[in-house]
Amino acid sequence: MVIPQTGRMLATTSVLFCLALCHLFSAAPSVAQNTENAPRNAKPSISLVATPLYQFEANLGKGGNVSAFRTYFDINSRIPLNDTLSIGLNFGYHHADYNFADPVPFAGGTPWNKVHILKFGASVNYDLTPEWSLFVAPSLQVSREDGADWGNAIGYGGVFTLMRDFSSDLSLGLGVAAFSQLEELTAFPIIAVNWRITDQLRLANPFRPGPAGPAGLELSYKLGSGWDLAAGAAYRSERFRLKNSGLFSNGIGESSLIPAWARISRSIGSNFHLDFYAGAMFGGVLSIDDRKGNRITSDNYDPAPFLAFAVSSRF
Repeated sequence: MVIPQTGRMLATTSVLFCLALCHLFSAAPSVAQNTENAPRNAKPSISLVATPLYQFEANLGKGGNVSAFRTYFDINSRIPLNDTLSIGLNFGYHHADYNFADPVPFAGGTPWNKVHILKFGASVNYDLTPEWSLFVAPSLQVSREDGADWGNAIGYGGVFTLMRDFSSDLSLGLGVAAFSQLEELTAFPIIAVNWRITDQLRLANPFRPGPAGPAGLELSYKLGSGWDLAAGAAYRSERFRLKNSGLFSNGIGESSLIPAWARISRSIGSNFHLDFYAGAMFGGVLSIDDRKGNRITSDNYDPAPFLAFAVSSRF
């Protein structure tokens, strides 16, 4: 399988970006910790993340096949205001370059090609008591294919979670996420987990950069000398406005899937983290709605292997 020219260019860009980060921050003071382990009174911090991911070709259920090259860039900040209150700001850019071949369910044509997603968000974390904490995170998102109108591609929503620390090793939480995304309103419950089973073994939501983001569950094991092993799974779904020309003009594309992965990670000092992923996308569904959100067509695709690499730096 040959990665498209755009994919190769984005992969090169990602590698250069990663090298630039390593050069720029190799002497930065150390405050780099996983989000779930960060002390409440930590200093303000900013993290930069770059993640290229290649999803290999998979057969569509009704005929044809699809592959995709994705690139994620994220900037996240955390600002403690006092011992019990902190705020955060984040920005993310996600680019997906899809490659379709003879997709029968979409009239044999390419339903979409290059998709751009811009994410803007904020968060508030407040310790109500020594055991209970509240997390609120509103967000705004612009999701569009090349050639789609920006004004018709806006979505918004938020996350609300209540956490309890049962011990220094176990925190559990319940919450809800609700989003209005291009003629569709969705809401679903959230289960937050951070359980240090032993000094080496942890079960938690995967806050590390990668195919899941914070949604999902991952079991990780510390090997020592900065190395970690992990395995996990999650659910992802994206809706985006289609271009204003062609067979599905101004329609809405949607991609949903369940990534499952194995991860090996290396911490270089305390400023840099490298994560290597190998896994598969299960339950993949591609759909198209009309401009008002009414379903036109959809199709499943076979499990698709993927490889991903993430580099992050916190300073």
